[in-house]
Order: sequence, then C-alpha cells, then structure tokens
Amino acid sequence: MNHAQPDPPTRSLERHAFVALVAFLLAPILAHGLWRPLVHIFGPSGDAATITVAALAISGVLVVANYFAPARAPLLSFAVGAVAALAASLGLSLGAPGLLTLLLVAASLALVIQRIPARLPSALDGLAKRHKLLTALYVLLALPAVASTARLSIFMGDGTQVHHQVIPGIDFLETHSCLTAYVRADTLSRAGAPNLYDTQWWHGSEGLPPLAAGVVNPYHPFALDYYAYPPPFLLGMLPLAAFEGDFAAQRALWFGLNALFLAAALWIVARWIGGPNAHRVLLLAPLFLGSMPVLVTLQVGNFQIAVVMLAVLAMVAFDRDRPALGGALLAFAILAKISPGILGIVLLAQRRWRAAAWTAGFGLLYFALSLLLIGTDPTISFLTYALPRISSGETFAFMDDRDFSILTNMAPFGLPFKLQLMGLDVGDPWVVGRRLGHVYSAVLVILAVIAVRRQGDRRSQALTWMALLVLASLQSPFAPGYTAIGLLWAINLLSVEVQRFRGGVGLVLLWLALTLPTPGTSISVYLAHSLMQASLTMGAAIWLVVRATRSPA
Repeated sequence: MNHAQPDPPTRSLERHAFVALVAFLLAPILAHGLWRPLVHIFGPSGDAATITVAALAISGVLVVANYFAPARAPLLSFAVGAVAALAASLGLSLGAPGLLTLLLVAASLALVIQRIPARLPSALDGLAKRHKLLTALYVLLALPAVASTARLSIFMGDGTQVHHQVIPGIDFLETHSCLTAYVRADTLSRAGAPNLYDTQWWHGSEGLPPLAAGVVNPYHPFALDYYAYPPPFLLGMLPLAAFEGDFAAQRALWFGLNALFLAAALWIVARWIGGPNAHRVLLLAPLFLGSMPVLVTLQVGNFQIAVVMLAVLAMVAFDRDRPALGGALLAFAILAKISPGILGIVLLAQRRWRAAAWTAGFGLLYFALSLLLIGTDPTISFLTYALPRISSGETFAFMDDRDFSILTNMAPFGLPFKLQLMGLDVGDPWVVGRRLGHVYSAVLVILAVIAVRRQGDRRSQALTWMALLVLASLQSPFAPGYTAIGLLWAINLLSVEVQRFRGGVGLVLLWLALTLPTPGTSISVYLAHSLMQASLTMGAAIWLVVRATRSPA
C-alpha cells in the first residue's frame, strides 16, 4: 500500500513566503547598487524605474522556479533568471549596464533563495495556519515594506526622482546626503589639502557660507554636508574611489553596500540568538529593513546603521570565540564614529582581555593604514582642531540657526535649546548644553560598568549592547533621529518576550511613538513631540541596561 510522503520542511509555505519577501526586498537594492556603477563604466542606458521593475520581475520568476523545482535549484533558478534578464534587457533597451545588472541580480538571488529555506527555524512551519490573523497582519506590513524599498531604490538610482523618496514632500530629505561629506573628505585627503576639517573647504554646508559665485556643486542636486569623523573612517571610502567625480554612482553603490550589510547582519544576529520564540526576530527582520526610519537613514547615506551593525556583529564574534574577527569589526566601528567605544569599556569591565587586545591591535593597524594612505595631517587636524570643536558643539553651530535643527536634535546637549524655544530662561544654552553633556558622559560610563554585572543569555546581551550604542550616540552635541536605530532593532528582539496581546500592543505603540512624524504644524506640537521622542529614546535605552542587571544570569 502506497502512502503519500509529507512535504519536506523546506517545501513549507511559510519558508517560501519568507524567502519571497527577502527576494523582493533585496532585488531592487542589489540592482541599484550595481546599475549606476555599471553605467559609469559602460555609459548611460535605461532608467532607474525600469531597472527596479525588471529586478522585481526576475525575483518573482526565481521564487516561482524554486518553489516548483527546489531539487534543481540553484542552476535551474539561475537559468530561468538569466533568460528573464536577457529578455528584459533586450525588450526594454537597457543596454550592457542593464543586462549585467539583471544577470548579477539573478545569480545572487538564485543562491540566496536556494540556501535560505533549509536554514530557517522549524517554528515557522505551519505558523500561518496556527496564527491566521497575525499572518494576515504580517502580509499587510510586508507589502508596504517591499513597495517602499522599491520606490527608494528608484530615487537612489536617479536623484531627480524626488517623488520616490521615503517621505515625499520634505525638502530637507530631497537634498540632504551625508555621503557628500564622506566623499568630499576623501577627495580632500587624497589631494593633500591642509586641515580637511577647516570650514574653508565646506562652504555650502549647513551653517556655513554658501558656495562662491561660479563654483559648481559637484553633488547637485544634493547639498554638501560637513565631515566630522576621525580620519580612519575614510578607509571605508576605498570602494567608492574608483567612481570619483560620479556622485550618482557613488551614492547608489553606497546605498547597496549599506543595505546589503544591514540585511546580512540582521540574518546573522537573528540566527545567533536562538532560544524559544527566536523565530520572531527573524520574521521581523525584513519588516525592520523596509521600515521608514531605516529607509530614511539609507536614503541620506549616514553611516550610523553600519556602525551599529559592525559593533553588534563584533560582540557576536567575541561570543563565538572569534576574537580576531570581533576585534577587526569593533576597532573600525570605534575609529569610524568613536561612540562604539562604549563596548570597549564593556570588554574591559568584563575582563575580556583577549577580545580587548585584538580590538586594540586592529585599532593600531587601522590607524597605521590611515597614516600611510591619508597622511599625518588629517589626524593632527582632527585632534587639535576638529575634536575640540565637536566636543564644544562649535562644529554644530547650525543647531540654533532654525527651529528645525533644534527640534530634530535628540541629544541631551540640545535640551536647553528646546527649553529656550519654549520660552523658558535657561541662560546661555551652549554653556548649559556642555555641562549636560559632561554629566551625561559620566553617567553613561557608570551604566556601562553596571550593565556587565550579569550577562544573561544571548538575547539579553544583545539588547544591552544595542541600548548602550544608542546612549553612546546621544553623547554627540547633535544627534538626529537615526541615532535611535539600535533601539528600534532592540524592539524587534523584545518581541520574543511577548506572551499576551497587551504586550504586543505595547511594543507596537513604543515603535510608533519613536518613529511617527510630528502631527500638525504647530511649533508647540513639534516641541512636545520632539521632547517625547528624545525622552522615550533615552528612557527606553536606560531601562534596557538597568533591567539587564536584575535579570538572572
């Protein structure tokens, strides 16, 4: 008597649906990380919107092919994807850049689609049948995430398509790109410019004089941003150096690299955590990637996402007894943005001398490389000119130029400026802000030392790291909303603890409170909203650190 054989786990609907979501999110990111650089090499051909649509179509073809013929993947998937890429390229006149882009997208996704299903936790199997309402809600959230990511990819491929930015209609986001500062600083350093932090090189930046008449902005339509990072950060600009003079290609490549690194980090950390309900972290990872705060940060090109990911991955590597990898990652994160140094304090407080030594060793290596490749002047200028100005807030003199700058600052340093805007007499807000900053830094170090008293399980440790990274980033005199990225990631991890409906509602409300834009246009409403978000960000992060000391080891 013949008995029907049950489908293997990798054939489950939930696994293939998750893979499809990942493919549709990654396809436009991959495509635009490749297309503009290839246009730089082969010449213009095609347009950003067509590339996005073609990449999504190919991802759909690959998902279907893998579902119906998983035993023959990835070769069959790639073959089908290659045919689809060729057809799209010829039919839509995408030329060599378009063809190569779509072929590389097909090859990359074929590999991803084939490898992911078997690596997903068994808790996903049958989940849709057990939780039909939650599954429907998940789909309703996933669709906008895919749509928003696809729309943003068009804007990243063509900076004139402002109606495709994450939040259309906001002029600041249309023209702001942190990458302009990174590219400009890299250009100045390789040209041997004296003191690349001197404001004479940064005319046109916020709070500085405009460009002189007749001087062309090489980053148009984006305004120049000011560079305030340590010199070793510029080692990260090496992949963009080949496209010097083509900011559109550099911007698209930077977007692709950062978004793909984020996706990889979310996958690695979600799988590392393990334990009961850990599949929730994995399920929420794609929604986190496609959420508005993350996409806005990717759009403006700030390095904050990569810094958080580097630092957390470093601590994961240390936990896996891979100290060399951990040291390499953490050292670069610290030298790039200083604030991840809080995790160095954690290592020392935990007496993890080996991990601390590897971090220090790689720090010296990166420092030596920066001296060799960039020269000594940027380092001297940073220590004697830039760092004092950053600490005093002078670098961020634009903070009180207009209400927008005051309201978007999440740092304790910015509190007196908000109180003054409310009509309260605080004296000189710059003096008060510096004092608040000094007190805050001392409290942060104490929190870091206290936090390591009990390490807890993997997820508890990750929550502490993320919270400390958020609190450390608030040390800067000017800390925009993207500094809360680590806290939003932590909310994903907190989903593991949800046992009842009200717990889930609480997490959703916290997420919304931290991410929703200000309702209305009244300055009083803006102020109240800004104070609420800043207080919530700091309060929630402190709560995560303090509660770690009370949890059982």
